[in-house]
Amino acid sequence: MDSVQTQQQPLNVNGFFAISPKLDCPHQATLNFAEIISQIQADLLKKPCEDCDITEENWMCLECNRLGCSRYFNSHMVKHTEQTGHKVALSFSDGSFWCYPCESYVHSKELGAVQKHFSKTKFPETGKNADMDMNSLAQIFKDLSTLEKKGQEKIKFTKEDLVEGIKKKRFNKIIFLTGAGISVSAGIPDFRSPGTGLYANLAKYNLPKPEAVFDLAYFKENPEPFYKLEKDFFGKKVSPVISHHFIKMLQDEGQLFLSFTQNIDGLEVEAGVDTKYMIEAHGHYRTAHCLDCNKEHPIKEFLKHVEEQIIHKCECSGLVKPDIIFFGEDMPKRFIENVENIDKGDLVIVMGTSLKVLPFAALVTMVPQNVPIVYINRENTKIYRDNFLFMEGSIDDQVHELIKELGWESKLENIKKASTTADDEI
Repeated sequence: MDSVQTQQQPLNVNGFFAISPKLDCPHQATLNFAEIISQIQADLLKKPCEDCDITEENWMCLECNRLGCSRYFNSHMVKHTEQTGHKVALSFSDGSFWCYPCESYVHSKELGAVQKHFSKTKFPETGKNADMDMNSLAQIFKDLSTLEKKGQEKIKFTKEDLVEGIKKKRFNKIIFLTGAGISVSAGIPDFRSPGTGLYANLAKYNLPKPEAVFDLAYFKENPEPFYKLEKDFFGKKVSPVISHHFIKMLQDEGQLFLSFTQNIDGLEVEAGVDTKYMIEAHGHYRTAHCLDCNKEHPIKEFLKHVEEQIIHKCECSGLVKPDIIFFGEDMPKRFIENVENIDKGDLVIVMGTSLKVLPFAALVTMVPQNVPIVYINRENTKIYRDNFLFMEGSIDDQVHELIKELGWESKLENIKKASTTADDEI
């Protein structure tokens, strides 16, 4: 696949076919991050591509600030980089960064600072001040260097620290970061397992590329493959499992602060977690909307059409789509609003994610070094820091063992019964 095609395929933030961001891109060395941040202002985000009138799906060259449209339109940013040799661009759609020589999405602490300012500028009502002066810029990079120095203190964090901290309520603002791994035992397939994962079962849909089934532009042209996939993979009833119940238990104990998830299954909510705690980075299946007039439609109505394999259209003739995030769509506003809250927790628990999807994966880098991170997964794919506990193995087994050590087994049974009763009443 050539670089022109590779660059603009939005594989990084809005869907499931994500590539791992490159964290050691060498082409950022000449970038002036303070100057980049100062250029990102609200009026700039509204400007069209400098070679056409497109205002959607634009990118900004981080070396000269030129604006160019994506491959979904006229590929002017790609052409600009080919003509100038400039290397890194920022997506105005989702705040991600692409390096052309690396042919990869990239991330770093410095780009994280740019991303944070971009988010505040795009959604000014979520931040105290969208405009940053030079003092603000200096403080950002001072904070980043301070975190690196703290990382040299070799802070230890053990399983005993975790259990005692939860038992004695030393942790009262716990944040979860979760991925597909916590729902596999509920019967929801992941996307990468050979033979059973979604990747391994897409050939029969005759897609131009695997990602197309969750691509907004392709859905508008041909929604049938998505409907078939919905019925084949997601048509059966699933129920919460132990990880979802564990989050609910911490809510009941008054210790849950936020729960960020890449999942669209909504099983935390089914387990009884209040939606005010949920930050669903890729959307959810509780509602659906018309792509043309934005009218809300009951999700049951959409799923009935899926079952009957009839394309659901609004009264205005627009396509109705569930409120999950497709490639080519912005991240949910609620996600953008809460990114800056990641440093307000006193414990972060990461479960069932390989941390390959930006900007979700970048949340881990925003956790202060004095806040412990617990990673429950089959392998440690991304996290190397102090004040860190890796609990290796089956997520269900590890969470169940933790619940036993907390002495919460009877609470677990009560929550499971309550969840089952609620399912029966639906």
